[in-house]
Amino acid sequence: MSPLLRRDWLRRSWVHRIWTRLSTKWSVGFAIALAALQEGCYAAHYLSQQAGGQLHLLRIRRHVSEVIADPSTSDELRQRLEVVMEARKFGVEQLGLRGGAEFSRFVDPGGPVAYNLTVAPKHSLEVRSFRFPLVGRVPYLGFFDLQDAKREAKRFADAGFDVYLRPVGAYSTLGYLISPIYRSMLGEFTEAGEVRAVETVLHEMTHSTVFLPGASDLNESFATMVGNRGAAEFYRSRGDISQSERVSTIAEEGLRDQKEFSAWLKPQLERLTRFYRRAAEVKLPPKQLIEQREAIFQELSQSYRLAFPEGRRYRRLADGPLNNALLLSFAVYHECNGLQESLLALCDGDLKRYVSLYREARDRRDGAEWLRRLAELQRRSTP
Repeated sequence: MSPLLRRDWLRRSWVHRIWTRLSTKWSVGFAIALAALQEGCYAAHYLSQQAGGQLHLLRIRRHVSEVIADPSTSDELRQRLEVVMEARKFGVEQLGLRGGAEFSRFVDPGGPVAYNLTVAPKHSLEVRSFRFPLVGRVPYLGFFDLQDAKREAKRFADAGFDVYLRPVGAYSTLGYLISPIYRSMLGEFTEAGEVRAVETVLHEMTHSTVFLPGASDLNESFATMVGNRGAAEFYRSRGDISQSERVSTIAEEGLRDQKEFSAWLKPQLERLTRFYRRAAEVKLPPKQLIEQREAIFQELSQSYRLAFPEGRRYRRLADGPLNNALLLSFAVYHECNGLQESLLALCDGDLKRYVSLYREARDRRDGAEWLRRLAELQRRSTP
């Protein structure tokens, strides 16, 4: 999934990883039967609906080396792929991320890879999660077809939920299939776009390296940390001083930007949480709750515009309309309690040790809670 949406950017979908795991390990029929047993007919229908889109992406992928060698490939795309492959090598050798054939293929679907739908009740900041085989509960649904996504968004909206539908530019299959590099991961052909591409590839490589079932908040904020800091380290490690210094500066600014945004987001979410709690205590009528929260949303947008007048620009946060689903979608990727910072500090800022810590957590039955305990102990021990 970290940067603009990440910097207004297209994010990854856990649900697509579900299907890719199932389609690799078992027949389609058994996968659907398993889904039906665990979540009912809805999951079976949903997973079968996504099969065609996933299989299409598998059919059109090409080796990156083939794309680079192709005379018809533009110089800009060739150069971007070369940098991304260099960053991939750095991720494997210096950060301890999974290598093999991961991210050695290229796919250009001609637009967004997919679409993610976040759902939340109007009266609380509690994301609506969906349970599926192998990965546990996930905080959104992914769709390959935009019309399917819109129909599902309308169904939840008609049922009285807040919804937020956004395009997806990348996702990882968690190592169960060969995850490719999507054209949408490569960004614009600018220096900032290059940094963004390196961040995204390292982020997705992190997902393929470590996954904690049912802990989307940890998975996403962990991958965001590795992507952001890993990109900065990658550029600092390069020998081309003139190029590396410019893009390293962009990467470092991105790190500061991400921290500033998380620091801004945390009190906004806390304010809304207090409002909803108080509204429940006094049994505030639904109409009044909506009116009062809209006033808070307008103040939140104003606060955002003042905090980031020329920097980070999530258009929806600046201009609205806002709702709980939109805010919670940001919260998944921008963890606000300093947990990842504490875990990285526990590793003395060493990203490779940090990745190893998550590998250890993956192999524990209580991995997610163990990490949270470690972070709390680290916070308490820090002067």
